[in-house]
Amino acid sequence: MKLRCTEKPQTAAKKASRGTEKAQDEGRRFLSRPVLVLIALVAVAFLIYSMISIISIRSQIRERKAELDDLNEQITVQEIKNADIQKLYDSTGTDSDFSTLAEQIARDDLDYIKEGERVFVNVAGD
Repeated sequence: MKLRCTEKPQTAAKKASRGTEKAQDEGRRFLSRPVLVLIALVAVAFLIYSMISIISIRSQIRERKAELDDLNEQITVQEIKNADIQKLYDSTGTDSDFSTLAEQIARDDLDYIKEGERVFVNVAGD
């Protein structure tokens, strides 16, 4: 008596699906490693680019904040000067007194001169 190994009859659909599964597995094996390496490299490159961009932007922000602080300080100083000049103008009463005061400030603080005047500068520093 002969014994036979009997397999259950498989449907054509199951056989076809097994064939496509094997082809997909082979395709995955063939494509998966290079594709995954490529995706990983692109992701790493994007992360490095993002980090460099963030660092660059933060340094620009720091520079702009310092610049803004300097400008705010200059604004404050100018507002104080304007308030002082307004007080002087209000206290003098006449325009001639104010023009004399403005001329004095222009000569002393801003180094202005009148037309036709000669200025002598002591270069020795004595």
